[in-house]
Amino acid sequence: MGKEGDWSDKNIDLKKLAEKIKQFFYDDGFSEVRTDVDPHGSWYQIQARKTGALRTVISSRKAIHVIIKGEPNKFNISVGTGEWGKNFAVAALFTGGIGLIGMGFNLKFTNNLWNFIKDLVIELENSYVETDEKKSPDIHDPLIILKQRLALGEITKKEYENLRSTLE
Repeated sequence: MGKEGDWSDKNIDLKKLAEKIKQFFYDDGFSEVRTDVDPHGSWYQIQARKTGALRTVISSRKAIHVIIKGEPNKFNISVGTGEWGKNFAVAALFTGGIGLIGMGFNLKFTNNLWNFIKDLVIELENSYVETDEKKSPDIHDPLIILKQRLALGEITKKEYENLRSTLE
């Protein structure tokens, strides 16, 4: 399950947007949060996970992946989820339906995250200020191109790792 939206003419500081989303995960108790950033600010990837034995049993493991790509006046945000329901059959058999409750909480969490993101876009409107550093990106850097291809889904994480090790 995921959500996706496009925005234009908002002049959003995408770095601030990514930082606030990352903080949202920490505030919600996620212990594992990882951010990958394009050095030139054209994409941000935030991954967060909540795991554990009890979460597995009740089908409430959370693995969230948020990608922000674009520029301040034209960008896309996608929210993807994983692991939810991964052990749905086990939870249904051994917990008498408690797993369904866990999955319901996960759906509610996704909706809360998406509403938080939409509110952030409103809050951060006109927050971007261009600096000289951001005006001239080195778009010919192979590592930057490789990271962009990963963020856009053109290559898998395994392909990324293999290519990165070749380039370094």
